[in-house]
Amino acid sequence: MESSPGSRTGETTSHISIIFVTVAQLIFFAFFHKYIAWHTTQPDGSVTRLPMLTDDYFIWLPIMITGSIIVIIASIVMIIYGGYRFSRTIQIGFSIIGIIISVSLVSIFLFDFSVIPNATAANVVPTAVTVFFILLAVFYGVSALVMFVRLRRYTVKNDQTELNQEEYS
Repeated sequence: MESSPGSRTGETTSHISIIFVTVAQLIFFAFFHKYIAWHTTQPDGSVTRLPMLTDDYFIWLPIMITGSIIVIIASIVMIIYGGYRFSRTIQIGFSIIGIIISVSLVSIFLFDFSVIPNATAANVVPTAVTVFFILLAVFYGVSALVMFVRLRRYTVKNDQTELNQEEYS
């Protein structure tokens, strides 16, 4: 399955977008994580920031940084080499990285929602966040499975076509 110049341009744009978003995410999580907090305004106009991240954040951070660096490097390689099988294999790898990061967020659970002033919300939000990360991991798993099945079907179809062409040569 050969790409047309227009679709190759779209793929390159997509890879560049992934790189930019991943770099922005890396910068935010590495340097601005203190802003993941509950902000309250005091009567004198000052703002108090109550952190929502526990010290376990620094256990999870290397997992996220490693995954992000792999995604950036793989995206650069996919810009240079745009083979269908290679790109789809890398995209399956991206989904697996997403699963690893999501599952690590659930298992480490680096959030402290007790700073939320509403007791009901403080009790509900941890469950909602856990469910969200579990669903995210499931989404990545289904996505990887669908991409694998499509890649497998493409590979079998092309291998069969190549065998038929050799047979008639």
